[in-house]
Amino acid sequence: MQIVGRNIFSLGLSRITSGVILFVVQTRLASYLGPHGFGKLSVVLAFYTIFLLFVDLGISRFAIKKISEDKEAVHTYYGNFLLAQFITAIFVFALFLIIPRVMNYDTEISRAMIYAGAGLLFTAISIPAVAIMQAWQKIHIYAAVIFVESLAKAAWFAYAIWARYSIVFIMEIYLYVGIFDVIVWYFLTRRIAVPRLTFNSAVLKSMFVFGIPFAMLSGFEMLIAKIDVIIQKMFLPYAEVGLYSAAYRFLDFLTFLPAIIAISLFPHFSGSDQLDSPENVAMSERLHRYLLAVGIPLGVGATLLAGPIIMTLFGSGYEGSIMPFRVLIWSTVITLFYAVPNVVMQVRSIRKAIVILGSVTFFNIAANWALVPRYGIMASAWLTVLSYILVGVLYIAYSRKFLRFSIFGSAFWPILASVIMGAALWIFREWNLFILGPLGIVIYFTILRLAGFLNREDIKSILARS
Repeated sequence: MQIVGRNIFSLGLSRITSGVILFVVQTRLASYLGPHGFGKLSVVLAFYTIFLLFVDLGISRFAIKKISEDKEAVHTYYGNFLLAQFITAIFVFALFLIIPRVMNYDTEISRAMIYAGAGLLFTAISIPAVAIMQAWQKIHIYAAVIFVESLAKAAWFAYAIWARYSIVFIMEIYLYVGIFDVIVWYFLTRRIAVPRLTFNSAVLKSMFVFGIPFAMLSGFEMLIAKIDVIIQKMFLPYAEVGLYSAAYRFLDFLTFLPAIIAISLFPHFSGSDQLDSPENVAMSERLHRYLLAVGIPLGVGATLLAGPIIMTLFGSGYEGSIMPFRVLIWSTVITLFYAVPNVVMQVRSIRKAIVILGSVTFFNIAANWALVPRYGIMASAWLTVLSYILVGVLYIAYSRKFLRFSIFGSAFWPILASVIMGAALWIFREWNLFILGPLGIVIYFTILRLAGFLNREDIKSILARS
């Protein structure tokens, strides 16, 4: 519990701090580019994000699981993993050269995708070392690297705005970050294992056979999140894509919350002989309890304050992002609700998880293809929320076979406090956003504190650091 708590604390601190900085700079970037230019950038980033999770074919999850179970296996998996990554990285880079031609994208997007693909190539080669650090549960080191990378991107974006550069220059930073990843992770992991390209057909076969399910899992998750942008471009102008992407930028920022839980719990659950042990049940209930405490008021507050939030951060050209944002924010609430069951499914029932995600992904793609031409970006917003609801319901139902903890028992006070907070925000809705935000937070957490929902001992237990 102490290791998990330390990992959650360090990764959470890193993601929140760097994420806020990067998010603010990205809103300025969206304002600078306008909906049309931001739509172009979002298409490139959608491809980058999708292939970032596809590129390792799920082997990283498999390697983390196996090395967590047996630390002596690190040398066996490292070299073969590195070889597999090198091959798949070259293949993915080739796709980034081919896709713009097939999709008939303009020269600006084609050049931007070259930088994105090159950056992805180097980042992919560093993935085996990152997996080793996660298997050793040294998430605090991973958090520090992520923090540095985020600051570098934020500084680069800010300079691009100041110098008024195009999206091609903006995407160059992904190449430099990829090269940085290769260098820094080599030095950070050299005391654990030295990377050597090795070929063991039996090991490689097992890595691909067992890794592909993890790739499908990660791939389906990302397709649900990003494929809508690519489909939108087939039917809508770049400006519409930019409006939707601006609203979705909040979700991209908030993904650090379920990601922290997944990265911290996955190696812990993988190494647990008894998943439903009293310690794991108690830890899961605490985590779920506080995820609810964050998620529910987030959804209520963002829905009520969507207009001021969008206009303050993105400017007058993004009025069309307000309604999609009001809908999309609830997908984050839903992912927080099933964050712990998500990890349980990955560890103990990955095939069932693949079937669930694959089915929902197929539904999402087909529905976007059918509805976006008629209903525009709002169709994508509602389909995103519906997709996460389907995944959440099924994950919770099946995960309870392996780890049972209270799902709804802690929801009463966060819901009641959110309703009261929402009423106050509605009454004073004409006030400045920077007054309404803190006011809502104070009202909400004061109610939880008075109700005894916030327990100091629980917080100390979760954030305990060794």
